[in-house]
This record gives sequence, C-alpha cells and structure tokens, in this order.
Amino acid sequence: MYYRINTISFDASRKDEFMAYADSMRSEMKTIVGVQSISIIETGEGEATGVATYDSKASAEEALPQIQKIMGGMAQFFTAPPELKLGPVMWSMNDKSGCCDDKCDCC
Repeated sequence: MYYRINTISFDASRKDEFMAYADSMRSEMKTIVGVQSISIIETGEGEATGVATYDSKASAEEALPQIQKIMGGMAQFFTAPPELKLGPVMWSMNDKSGCCDDKCDCC
C-alpha cells in the first residue's frame, strides 16, 4: 500500500460547501485506478488531513492528473497551501495472509 497524505487548512465557515464539493467528486474519485480509499479527517477547526490509500506507488503517480483536478477544485476553500507527504506502509497490524495477498511489501 502507498499513501498520499495532505494536511489542509480551510475556511471553517465554508465547511459545508467544502464537504458538498467533496461529495460532488465522489464518483470521479471512485474511478481513480488503484485507489483503495480516500478519507478526510477533521483534526481541528479549519484543519483536516486527507488520506488516500493506493495499491502501489505507481498507481499513486498515475493518479496525479486526476488528483490535481480534484484538489484544484478544493483550493477555493483552502486558507493555505496543503502540505503533502507520500510514502509506503512501514508497518501494519495485519499479518501477511490478511493483508495485500503479495501485491505489496507492506506486511
């Protein structure tokens, strides 16, 4: 598994609009090849962390044009540029038999 993690500062007074935009992009997000899940976690007022899980680094890299389009639409709600971190799983509580069926090196 490979992760794209964005720390986001957004206009808290526009949270409902921000979530409505995310909802409107749900179908497009589901078409991203290799994406396993996408979640936005509210970590404080006007602060969130977006976590996208991919089956591989290659899938995450290939998804970049779609992600840039989606994030570009979200930019209207941001109060600062997102902080991006990328990387593979270092450790998982899942054992090898229940993890990725040898599709990755995460367990």
